[in-house]
Amino acid sequence: MKKIIGLIVVITTILLFVTKSLYVEWAELFIIIGSLSVISIIFNKQQIRFSVILGSSAIIGFLFCLVFGLIDLIADHFMYFLPTGNEDGMPLTLGMKINEYSDDLFVASLISMISVLTISILASLILKFTTKNHKVGF
Repeated sequence: MKKIIGLIVVITTILLFVTKSLYVEWAELFIIIGSLSVISIIFNKQQIRFSVILGSSAIIGFLFCLVFGLIDLIADHFMYFLPTGNEDGMPLTLGMKINEYSDDLFVASLISMISVLTISILASLILKFTTKNHKVGF
């Protein structure tokens, strides 16, 4: 389980590094949501209680989207958008970019949390009902 989750994190990070956009685009957000949903499903595979699945999926969806968004912003800043000296005014520092992007990243994290919650709940219900003699508890 740990190896699969680590592999998913590495693949997601590589896909975020490949795109040359300073902030998280919609395509990158879909990549993040997909990978976090798979991580949440793998993590909650053995859980029986619905409240545990709900809580862990919300935490995974919200916090890891923040982490992936900041990793993408920092990597894109240092790989593609360093000041060249040809700027008209003062170039944006990394702190200024993070401050400018914080509201959008919060909204993206909320979208990710809701999407990961929905996908993991549906997947866990489908997995629980397809296996015999397995109950979903609250």
